[in-house]
Amino acid sequence: MAKNIFPKLFPKKTEERQDPGIWGITGVVESQNLTNPSKAKKPTPQQAKKWQQSIDFLLEDPKGRAHFKKYLKTQYASENFDFWTAVDELKTKKPQGEKLKKETREIFENYISRDALYPVNINAKLRVGIEQMIEDPNTEIFDDAQKYVYRLMKDGPYMNFLQDSYFQTLIGGKG
Repeated sequence: MAKNIFPKLFPKKTEERQDPGIWGITGVVESQNLTNPSKAKKPTPQQAKKWQQSIDFLLEDPKGRAHFKKYLKTQYASENFDFWTAVDELKTKKPQGEKLKKETREIFENYISRDALYPVNINAKLRVGIEQMIEDPNTEIFDDAQKYVYRLMKDGPYMNFLQDSYFQTLIGGKG
């Protein structure tokens, strides 16, 4: 099993949760996450309404990311978001040499490999392409997979998030 070199970025797999949380979910859930959505600050209604305009506005806003992550966790569907965020972080840091190899290997083992800890839903062609590049990676190694996952999030979870009663309360609706 891969060693987690990003403990704050990549959450522990699961823990037993007694607190029902905002959507009344108990049981086994992830215990940590990138943006700590359980403590996500409430956005202004105007801020939340901007998120409706595009998934890009949502993902560019730290509060938007936190609330979207919170929603995805309730749907047991946060892997794609976590992968997208990990790749975004990799591009921002722009590591080189052995550090690049180590970080791309970690993302690969957490999300892409056949034995991934948090497998994302990508097609075989993308997976094979990444597998072929993993020994000599660059910061663009995951670009196509990230774009694919972005489209999946945009067409599914993002649209569902906008319709969710919790989001409706954020924009000032009755929910």
